[in-house]
Amino acid sequence: MLAGVPTALRGQNDEERRLVVRELSFEGNATIDDHTLRRSIATTHSSWFARSPAVRWIGFGAKSYLDETELRRDVLRVEALYRLSGFVDAAVDTLVRRTETDAYVTFLVDEGEPVRVTTLRVSGVEDLVSVEELYRAIPLRVGEPFNRLLFRASVDTIRTRLAERGHPYAEVYRNFDLREVARTAQIEFAVDPGPRVTVDTVLVMGTDLIDDKVVRNTLWLQPGRTYNWRHQYHSQLDLYRTGMFNYVNVGIVDTLPDGPDDSLVTIRAQVSEGPLRRFRFGAGYGTVDCFRGHTAWTAFNFTGGGRRLDLFAGFSKIGAGEPLNFEQSVCPALRDEEQERLKLNYNLTAGITQPFVFHRRASATLALFAERHSELQAFVREAVGGELSWSYRIAWRTPITLSYSLAYGSTKADPVTFCVFLNVCRVEDTRIFTEPAFRAAVTVAFVKERREPVIDPVRGSRFTAELRFSGPLVGSDSLTQFLKGTVEYASHHRVGRRSVVGWRVKVGAIVAPERGFEGQDLRFVPVDERFYAGGPNTVRGFPFNELGPIVRVIEAGERDSIPVGDTLVVGNTRTSAVGGNDIFLANVEWRYSLSRTVTAAVFVDAGQVIERETKFFALSRLRITPGVGVRIASPLGPIRFDVGFNPYPVEDAPTYVQVGDALILWQDLFPDVDPPKPERDFLDRFRINFSIGQAF
Repeated sequence: MLAGVPTALRGQNDEERRLVVRELSFEGNATIDDHTLRRSIATTHSSWFARSPAVRWIGFGAKSYLDETELRRDVLRVEALYRLSGFVDAAVDTLVRRTETDAYVTFLVDEGEPVRVTTLRVSGVEDLVSVEELYRAIPLRVGEPFNRLLFRASVDTIRTRLAERGHPYAEVYRNFDLREVARTAQIEFAVDPGPRVTVDTVLVMGTDLIDDKVVRNTLWLQPGRTYNWRHQYHSQLDLYRTGMFNYVNVGIVDTLPDGPDDSLVTIRAQVSEGPLRRFRFGAGYGTVDCFRGHTAWTAFNFTGGGRRLDLFAGFSKIGAGEPLNFEQSVCPALRDEEQERLKLNYNLTAGITQPFVFHRRASATLALFAERHSELQAFVREAVGGELSWSYRIAWRTPITLSYSLAYGSTKADPVTFCVFLNVCRVEDTRIFTEPAFRAAVTVAFVKERREPVIDPVRGSRFTAELRFSGPLVGSDSLTQFLKGTVEYASHHRVGRRSVVGWRVKVGAIVAPERGFEGQDLRFVPVDERFYAGGPNTVRGFPFNELGPIVRVIEAGERDSIPVGDTLVVGNTRTSAVGGNDIFLANVEWRYSLSRTVTAAVFVDAGQVIERETKFFALSRLRITPGVGVRIASPLGPIRFDVGFNPYPVEDAPTYVQVGDALILWQDLFPDVDPPKPERDFLDRFRINFSIGQAF
């Protein structure tokens, strides 16, 4: 033991004398970016906490140490990467500044003149694919450096394009004429497409409790149809999406055709069944939901046939109202909310899904539910009912859904909402709009999802459209008649390796017929069907639901500074969002990755919610709010902190004084006095939003 101590101490001292890599940079690399070069070498720089002079003295962060041998090898690695990229004369050197404890490493790159592609020819595919489309898909380009990695990738691209058209056995013979002195390369791909094959039989292996027919119906590759590699890929993903399998592999049994006339293939679907009963639960916190939680139980292959039974229970506003009243301390956004809307929200749902209804791409779902849902400063709805929906995928990740819902329940809102838009200003008279009634609706929805990944998109787009009709014709109460349509498009684009730019546009409108009520013609749309905006997922510079029409109510009291004749009134002033029948939203966001888990964001949100008068879009009512934010990666999606800035003064709004059972417009009481408005200092212009998931 004593003999080993000096050796251990010497090893520890040697470790302490190793130099910490505080900086790793590149100069002269115009073609290959720093990120790619860092990934190609063994030398790495320390983490940000160990590099930044402002905080590295604390000792936090992972440290990387300089290895002189690997540094010399890294020079050869960078040179090899440049040669593969077409820069045959590239030269690399290093500049290392050493201190007693640290090292600052710089790679000096002289790229030289690259060998460029002068001609690129693909032969043998003229009658099979669009040559122009194929040239656009091939990553190698005329006029660009002759990159050997892209040269190999081009072969895979050609094979994939032919496999999508029924030629899985295509052979691509590559050839190039490289002239280093002239710095030119002539590229040729000669293609032997092989036979165009048809699916003959489908083998299913690995099933036990699940019927083989469920697997066969899920597959896009069916006997008698032309083979398509993309259908093979989608079949494998769809089997995973059923949730019933832990392992799936779909492919052609024969790796080579038996002969030039062999045009039939056998498809094998190898699966491994997973657990068919699953239980999950979760809990969280939201700005306007306070504490929330959910639990769910799913039975896959319920009674056979691939059916799925789902039981779900979700709760929110836990701690916002009785019996656990924490909104003053942990739910400050709900501090001024009405007590009725602070009660526990719940959603209890039982649903059963039957796949392959009328078509193997179609499924039907029957769900029964009981819910209590409230929107901040807007409404609360309690209802029980059910929904029957039928969904058909016209393409992969492109479903169109037709549904019918019927519910019996009530929607309660501030009586002033009905006073503003319906001119019904006695509280007693507004109860007809809040009494329990039947509401039925027929909905057609279309979704085209191309974002990747869906939970935190960095590329692709999403298009949704929905049309919803309600009226006595489908079983609704006579007061509930409307037609509601919304269209939304969102797109995301990579800008470099660390940046993503996303944008979203949404428009919507509601129309309703006129109906007679108490001697006047009314257009009544249920308050929970109207459009609302403001908050973490729309315009982040405005409070939740407060972008658009709002109304203020001053409750009458015995004494204050507001004269009504010879008396004084006041009381609490409450603000209610009344929504609108037209909406327009536009968002632009730039996200920059600071590390693997932390992303910074800069955004600009614009939008308006209006009660339609003569035209849909009113530029004067458009509100634009910029902001910044931080996202932290998590298994549930990015945890998002956003701060939006509102440059506008406090919005004017109709103000009513509630005297007993009546609501009286402020101007009718005080025609020469402006109604009071909430005060807003500079800090009040900043809105903090906390949520999980991207805004769009």
